[in-house]
Amino acid sequence: MTETTNTELDAVFRIHRWRSLRVASVQRLVVVFIMIGAVLVHTDYRAPRWAPDDAVVVVYALIALGVVILVYSPARRVMVPDRALFILAMVDVVAIVGFKLLSPGGHIPLLLMVLVPRMVALDLSGRRATVGLSCAFVAFTASILQDPVIPRQLGWPKTLLLVLIYGFLCGTALFAVIFRQRYVNEIARITASRDALLAETMTASERERREISEAIHDGPLQDVLAARRDVVDFAKKSPAEPLQRAVASLDDASRRLREATFELHPAVLEQVGLGAAVEKLAAFTAERAGITITTDVDHSGRNAIDPMVFGVVRELLSNVVRHSEATEASVKLKVRDGTCRLDVTDDGIGVTADAMMRRLAEGHIGLASQRARVEAAGGSLTILDVPTGAHISVEWPLQS
Repeated sequence: MTETTNTELDAVFRIHRWRSLRVASVQRLVVVFIMIGAVLVHTDYRAPRWAPDDAVVVVYALIALGVVILVYSPARRVMVPDRALFILAMVDVVAIVGFKLLSPGGHIPLLLMVLVPRMVALDLSGRRATVGLSCAFVAFTASILQDPVIPRQLGWPKTLLLVLIYGFLCGTALFAVIFRQRYVNEIARITASRDALLAETMTASERERREISEAIHDGPLQDVLAARRDVVDFAKKSPAEPLQRAVASLDDASRRLREATFELHPAVLEQVGLGAAVEKLAAFTAERAGITITTDVDHSGRNAIDPMVFGVVRELLSNVVRHSEATEASVKLKVRDGTCRLDVTDDGIGVTADAMMRRLAEGHIGLASQRARVEAAGGSLTILDVPTGAHISVEWPLQS
């Protein structure tokens, strides 16, 4: 698995853990309200107005409220979600079991323990879930055995059946965590395979472009240059207007062939880097199309996605020339914080998602295929809403 894939998956896991923390924080508040209800229901069975289980409810309520405030505030950055999920799950087990052990008995405090497997199941780690659910099962069994009310009311056969049912709930929650972990691992494997396939596809595509570029450069271009040389030599001996026109046509043909070989596979991309290649491509396109194209390039390094970035710039500028009816366009290429960002704007008629779908239906798949390659590389291609013209923004994470 590549470093980029690991980074993407870590980001997905981190988002999942934060969501789990937030869901669990809301569930924890619900548990507090149920505890308060259980205290009120069992008030008649207790002599003192202040009992130990009241203290458990108060402490647990303060923890629950503090966690809710923390996970929904900017201060959440101080938390490590992976560790926080496990610690808070253990706090849930201790608080609920402590409340059950200190309560005067009955079914309501016991029902609270049914919520423990659901809250522990929010974790992504099978190991931590095993520890948490095992503690919950042991605590549930101990609280059942020492309860002064439940065994006497239900009898031992039903009491043991109740323990087995709770064990089944804990086992189901554990299997849910394990199966989800296997699912995540499978996604990671598929993502790694996708990245490898993308790299192979990019390599094959660039190899084909290079071969075509070299074939044109070493074949037709050399023939045209040789023919031009012969015509020029002949024109020196016998100048004539048709010969001058022939030389001009051969000059134009050689220029077009050079541009074609450059756009297929620019040697400058390997020699001096992506920035120079983009600037040269913009100059070629502006000269050919008769429009003004400005560039703002801040990309001096080398990266594995450089050929893909060049391909997207080529496709976007081609769309500007063919479809936008623009007189001015700009290309901005920046690298910041491990991300390569490309912005192509023009003052033309603009482009919408509906227009893209219509072009796709008509067989114009250039931009759609580029978007697929960008997204397969972990990036994004977005059509921004602007008052006039078009603005397309593309971002890629840099790759090894």
